[in-house]
Amino acid sequence: MKGLREFFRHSPWGRVGFALSAFLVFVAIAAPLIAPYDPASQDLPMRLTGPSFVHWMGMDELGRDVLSRVIFGARVSVFVSFSVVLGSGLIGVGIGSLIGYIGGRLDGVVNILILNAFLAFPGILLAIALAAFLGPGIGKVIIALIVTGWAGYARLARAQLLKVRELDYIAAARALGASGGRILFRHVLPNILPAILVQATTALAGAILAESTLSFLGLGVLAPMPSWGGMLNDARSHIFDAPHLAIFPALAVALAVLAFNLLGDALRDWLDPRLRSELMVLNILR
Repeated sequence: MKGLREFFRHSPWGRVGFALSAFLVFVAIAAPLIAPYDPASQDLPMRLTGPSFVHWMGMDELGRDVLSRVIFGARVSVFVSFSVVLGSGLIGVGIGSLIGYIGGRLDGVVNILILNAFLAFPGILLAIALAAFLGPGIGKVIIALIVTGWAGYARLARAQLLKVRELDYIAAARALGASGGRILFRHVLPNILPAILVQATTALAGAILAESTLSFLGLGVLAPMPSWGGMLNDARSHIFDAPHLAIFPALAVALAVLAFNLLGDALRDWLDPRLRSELMVLNILR
């Protein structure tokens, strides 16, 4: 807790990123309570009307409240992003730690053949191909993004583990007779988790953007479930006569991506001892 208080005190952008991220998660969890209308309820005589005191973000082409749909769209984005990061992180860190600790031929085969093969393709293009093959649906979007995202965690975990396993305290644990599993789980993994945490935080932004892209292309969340990407797709034919249909979902995506990127960058700076000391000195001198 002391370290967390120090982080918030000395990192203004970290405070901004954390506040925006916490607000996004709160909106996603409390969506049924704070949404003013049912996101699927239609009022055709009010279709395409602009923002007003009754409907703050206007109405869409079917007479649905845009604000309510943006709020419920946050649930989809948060659920997909956290599921993708959790699944990719568990698989990637597990495989990367295993091959990095064992080394030898297994490390060479997995690192050179499998990891390089996954990382050679642009992630979003591979996700589009997998989503098109699996079909639309929130579960299939999560699977497609996990398949395309685990290799980055595996590469990072392997690199961090190769650096940590040769340190003196690991040699001391071996000399004391600690088993390979105990060394890996008690001494190695806790010391590579900060780098994984930074990667996961910034990956949340990438997952939100990827889900929105897939939904925009019709490969993501199925209607009538609201999704920011799907709302942007629906707004294409009304971009000139009803620009609010595109403005508000786009702002929601931008703010969500900005929030997690700010938080991830601040965590990276804080977890680096050299950058953290510089940050604390700068705050003292102000």
